[in-house]
Amino acid sequence: MAYETNKIDVSVVVPTYNERQNVQPLLDGICRALDGKWTYEVIVVDDNSPDGTADVVRDLAKDYPAVRVVNRPGKLGLGSAVVDGFRTAAGDSWVMMDADLSHRPDDLPKLLNALSEADIVVGSRYIQGGAVENWPIRRRLASRLACEIGRLAVGQAVKDPISGFVAFRRQAAEAVMPCLDPKGFKLLIELLAKSRGSVVKEVPIVFCGRVYGSSKLSGTEAMAFLGVCWRALRHRSTRFNRGALTQNQ
Repeated sequence: MAYETNKIDVSVVVPTYNERQNVQPLLDGICRALDGKWTYEVIVVDDNSPDGTADVVRDLAKDYPAVRVVNRPGKLGLGSAVVDGFRTAAGDSWVMMDADLSHRPDDLPKLLNALSEADIVVGSRYIQGGAVENWPIRRRLASRLACEIGRLAVGQAVKDPISGFVAFRRQAAEAVMPCLDPKGFKLLIELLAKSRGSVVKEVPIVFCGRVYGSSKLSGTEAMAFLGVCWRALRHRSTRFNRGALTQNQ
């Protein structure tokens, strides 16, 4: 439907690296969830996947003209891939979601409808109605710990600040784009830390552990996550100190 009009309601950005087995069911699901409800585009940002993910997407785009590929020269990170996708987005609403089918396309309307009363809508595993499937206890505990660290960093009562399934009003995301320094795979923490005036809402999602391919989580990514949290905490502290100084002058 997106290609029948110049107006785009929704831009869905999907970063990929070695996801050739997942992209067809993902794109099928996204288009099925949005067709007839919103005009849309799907921007797949591929980091030069050795398995030929970008070639698969280009072939699928022959049947789905709303889909296009942004090619990057190498593995530069999920957060920066999302930002690069947003820079090319034409929609009034922006969505980021993972390519490994852990985020169900059927939940897209839920996130987009909630933008009527929020600037940022987080697909949350950890509010009532949310859930995680097919994860071992070790991953569940690590995720909970990361959420606690993330909440401390951003200073907001968001239950799932490390979610990768998020919808934004274009104006809210554009306002912070110039000051983003995306490193690692948890972009939401930096976005929340730098979007202090935005209204944030969480909606429940079911997060499904991947079936095909391998997780991108590594020790390097874990260190990058801690770095993002530290920078977010410093950003909060700087804003607080500036505010206190202004009040005292």
